[in-house]
Amino acid sequence: MYMKKIIYMAFAAMGLMTLASCSDSDYDEKYYDPAKTSTVGVPQVFTGILQTGNTWMNPVYYRYYTQSTTSGCFSGVIGNSNGRGRFRGASEGYFNTRWMDFYNMLTQYRVLERTYDGLSDEQKEANKIFLLLGRTLVQAQLHEVLSIWGDAPYKGAGTLWMDGDYARAKAAIVYDDDVEVYRQILADLKEVGDFFAAGNLSATGLTSLKTQDFTSAEGSADIWQRYVNSLRLRIALHLATNGDLTSEARSAIAEILNNSAKYPLIETNEQNMGVNGDTQTDNFNYGKSIAQALAGRSEGSGSQAMLDAMNVPANGIPDANTDPRLPAIYDCNPDGEYVAYNNALTSAQISNIADEKNKEYLAKDPNLHANYYCYIDSIAFAGWATYQGNANLNGVWISAAEVALSKAEAYLMGYGVSADAAKAKTEFVKGVALSNEYYWNVKLNSSLTTGYTAPVLKTDEEGKAIKDADGNDIYLSYGFINDSYNGSRQLMDDAKLVAEDLAAAKGEMKTYIDKVSREYAEKIWDASQRVIATQLWLNFGYMNELEALNVVRRTGFPTVKFARDTQQADYPTPPHRLPYPSNESTYNKDNYEEAVKKNYSEPSGYYTKLFWAKDNYYSLY
Repeated sequence: MYMKKIIYMAFAAMGLMTLASCSDSDYDEKYYDPAKTSTVGVPQVFTGILQTGNTWMNPVYYRYYTQSTTSGCFSGVIGNSNGRGRFRGASEGYFNTRWMDFYNMLTQYRVLERTYDGLSDEQKEANKIFLLLGRTLVQAQLHEVLSIWGDAPYKGAGTLWMDGDYARAKAAIVYDDDVEVYRQILADLKEVGDFFAAGNLSATGLTSLKTQDFTSAEGSADIWQRYVNSLRLRIALHLATNGDLTSEARSAIAEILNNSAKYPLIETNEQNMGVNGDTQTDNFNYGKSIAQALAGRSEGSGSQAMLDAMNVPANGIPDANTDPRLPAIYDCNPDGEYVAYNNALTSAQISNIADEKNKEYLAKDPNLHANYYCYIDSIAFAGWATYQGNANLNGVWISAAEVALSKAEAYLMGYGVSADAAKAKTEFVKGVALSNEYYWNVKLNSSLTTGYTAPVLKTDEEGKAIKDADGNDIYLSYGFINDSYNGSRQLMDDAKLVAEDLAAAKGEMKTYIDKVSREYAEKIWDASQRVIATQLWLNFGYMNELEALNVVRRTGFPTVKFARDTQQADYPTPPHRLPYPSNESTYNKDNYEEAVKKNYSEPSGYYTKLFWAKDNYYSLY
């Protein structure tokens, strides 16, 4: 039965109510297998929550494919070549899996919750941090579920394992109102933020957290505190623009921004929260997983909206006004051009242009099998081949750039705080610089970034360096780090690197990027919601396509334009939301039908706007 399928923790005896710890940091040692044991401790179930969330919280094949064909396409961060059915998304099976995986995660939390409730008061004190952080992880994913589908079961879901009473469990999984669930999330995140702010955290609990936590926080209470508050800011901003919760959301923003000591946020890329990749296990080998997902597939295609947001000229050749992130986000074609699909053309026309260009490339070099249209950077993210990805690719849940840009929008728009364009600009410049730093760090720290060509000095007949009038060395050529096409192309020659080795060159490049990204941010700032939202959308990009879609649905920025799909009558344009999964209509029929009756303004549900979104977020050719 479907209800039983979504139970990941079918048997969990409540006999072990003590705080357990592990000596091995390996995931298998942190987490118990419910098929092999009848006892469970709160910390181990917390690790189980992290594991069940892995697929949808980190850069994993399944998540990337599903999101790229839905929110990636609909948000405009992934290009589409006007193929038939492009606005239908991955397929019904993927949507069912996304839904079911969330309820697996929620069930893990219900086990943790029930186990915690059975502890003594002393044991509860040591375990409370797991209860609150486990709930936070679930609610981070619940936010995604609500932003995809709207109303969803939450308060009564994930309880069948408790007594096996199918009728009771089925009656309990009614669809909760998304407004009320969001209200609860804001209140719960405040509770967790206050818990950390109060201090006096259990030393026993913190010791166990360091053992059980396989995130990049590695058990740091400081990083977890910053993550919780940053998540609260993300969700509050999501609700602050439109709909029924603007007042509560803006109050939350005000409380966070006006009390920075009490509610610290993620401020630097070193504080970014997520999970670091691990090549020793396929579950966490994110570079390999993404390389498999993108090998030869269109889901890595650049989009015109992205190029426009990065100020790429119409000829595709970057100039002094172009975003410095461009070479870290996309591979250009062999002519140095960044070209995206022209959605004013037919799918056949788009393909024919690429075919003709590829003939030109092969005529010049028979071994050069290159792209004409820009593609997600192969060194940083996409990988060079199916099993040859960036071994250093990590998962990031919330970044410092997102936080800074969110603060910029709040200050500019006066969301809960006094409107202050000067503060908004400061956070905007910081956010653009942090985003540049992040994307360039991903590329420069990639396992595929290996080649460096040292600079060549101008010397006299004796081999001594020739100086200019100011006493500076004169270079015949500057150093450069090898770029895509398996390292056969020069990366950003305008950086003018003079380092003698790759490690020093990376340091020079990072210094250069910080300088030019801040100059770029100053140049594009115009004190508008459009410029901030566009940068927030761009920062999410292909790393977090659902949040990119949330930005454009919430604000209408940036301008995203599509061609109507004339071959698919049921789904001719991008949706406002996804219809409820088909499994729900079979296995949760009564509750499903009530939700459809309440929430769908048209038969499919596809074109029913969610309460926090704009009436429309895209235009058509």
